[in-house]
Amino acid sequence: MNRIKIYTDRHKIAEFERSVNETIEASNSLIRIFEEFQPFMRINSVMDFETLVDDPGALYDHLLTTNVQFNAAAGMKVDPGQLAKLFNLERDSFLNLTAGKPVQIENCTPCKKMRLKPGKACISRERFNAYKQYMIFEEGEFVKDVEAVEAKAKDFDVYATTEQQIKIVDHFNSLIDILNKHDELFPLQGPAKEVMTKTFGLHIEHPPYTGKFLINPEELKNLIFKY
Repeated sequence: MNRIKIYTDRHKIAEFERSVNETIEASNSLIRIFEEFQPFMRINSVMDFETLVDDPGALYDHLLTTNVQFNAAAGMKVDPGQLAKLFNLERDSFLNLTAGKPVQIENCTPCKKMRLKPGKACISRERFNAYKQYMIFEEGEFVKDVEAVEAKAKDFDVYATTEQQIKIVDHFNSLIDILNKHDELFPLQGPAKEVMTKTFGLHIEHPPYTGKFLINPEELKNLIFKY
């Protein structure tokens, strides 16, 4: 089927790319915080990160209880909070940071080292899942998958596809051609050009009324969607 691209929604593309960039930054921020607050594990793969983002506190406590060994009677459970205190690990600050709760920065060495500003919870698994296909994990952090982002951006292109829609596009291309040829032979006054751009829903090269007539892609998009 023939189709003609008439419009690219650059606003939606910008929103999408901003969301990808924000997700990458939030994911890398969680990695940096996690690695700064404990010495047991580094995030070396997407699988590692997914375990972390599912429940940062649970992973932190698991690492504490599996890496610090004590002999205890059967049935006794280790308190991760007490283990952290024994080794001067900032467990409470880590839990509060990742949950978006208040943290006393002056009493938190890793917070001061990283210049963290508490108050926003870490990225959720749902948010990560929404954009992970546009991210690549390499050398301990996420970066943008440029090819995937560019491919997705094509979804924001609008095409004329039906016979009637294509006729409308051809009509406006002819209209622009005729108006510009007429203007070359019989120069139009500025106010007249301004009226014509508004009447036909067109753009002009140098607004408000100087230069060649141009198609207004958004107006054309709105028009063909009626057919």
